[in-house]
Amino acid sequence: MAYKKWVIAASAAAVVLLSGTSIMAFAKANPIKIMLNGTELITTKAAKKVDGVVMLPLREFGELFGKDVQLDEKNNTVSIHSISGVVVGESEDKSIQITGNKTESGTYDHLQIKTPTFSRSIPGYNVTNPSYAPLITAEDLDGDGSKEIVIILTTGYGTGVYQSNVLVYNAEGSSIPVEDAETAFLKQYNGNYTAKGLEILVQDSRYIVPYESLMSDKEHLGDHPGIGGVMQYTIEDGVLTAKTAVQVSMSEFVGDLTLKYSFKNGLFQAGDASFELYPEYRS
Repeated sequence: MAYKKWVIAASAAAVVLLSGTSIMAFAKANPIKIMLNGTELITTKAAKKVDGVVMLPLREFGELFGKDVQLDEKNNTVSIHSISGVVVGESEDKSIQITGNKTESGTYDHLQIKTPTFSRSIPGYNVTNPSYAPLITAEDLDGDGSKEIVIILTTGYGTGVYQSNVLVYNAEGSSIPVEDAETAFLKQYNGNYTAKGLEILVQDSRYIVPYESLMSDKEHLGDHPGIGGVMQYTIEDGVLTAKTAVQVSMSEFVGDLTLKYSFKNGLFQAGDASFELYPEYRS
């Protein structure tokens, strides 16, 4: 007889221990939500409450926490294993591939890159959402006639947040340092709220956005207009480029700071930042 395989948790305080992590399924009114450290976890099939207990299918349990979960019916045993060597992303021509281990926090870590000429571990991590898979490309960024391998990892995303990190390797697999974009932007940017409105200073240029042009109420504005919540690396016309948005509230951004990199003294150095207000904020 076909039947579903369930992990059963007591409705009040069932705790399943995985690698030292406590996971609790809370029985609530439909739909039942599963929370991990305050964050709702989404499953293909929802947890169900039956006869006073909350039940979650084994497959969904494994999806939630990055584990391979199998039921051995003969020995009446549930086996839980880490998922490793997952293909995280690949280049357009599929000649370069990144693999990693799926974690309980919704990321891939212990990343490995495989190319036709070298294989090596790479630092950092990438979110598991396939819409944010690593961007992998080969570009001659330093002008020496040989293409470097550029990897752009997505490390976080959400409302008002997008974080990425860039890694560059030469054809032999040696890492080429890249100056941190956020640090470079902070050296060249200053933002304040004045009697006239939002004031942004970049290099020798000053930008003013009156309060009436902002969609956010004054009480929802932070102490200072910030940068860094959105940080994006791209390749534009063969040039490594970084962009960050100036943020005045959780959901409102007024313009972009952009800088381009050049190769000098063995590393990719950030150039001068430029700023452009979005059209709706231009006077």
